[in-house]
Amino acid sequence: MESDSKLEDLRSVLSCVFEKLGAESLTEPDRVELVARAEVVQDQIDEIQDVVRDEEHVDMRTTHAPEPSGDRLF
Repeated sequence: MESDSKLEDLRSVLSCVFEKLGAESLTEPDRVELVARAEVVQDQIDEIQDVVRDEEHVDMRTTHAPEPSGDRLF
């Protein structure tokens, strides 16, 4: 699915941001910018997950049980 690929890409970006945040040579302005980027990426991940969850919920509501057949065992 396209959303799975997008989620994977965003999680990779978030991982890189967290890795950079762990660098000791990072200045405070850079750290603040990275935290802001991480928040934006996390918001995008949350939005995609919400859409996927909503789609799954709709699919569950619209999926009907098969009609019983006229062949009965008893």
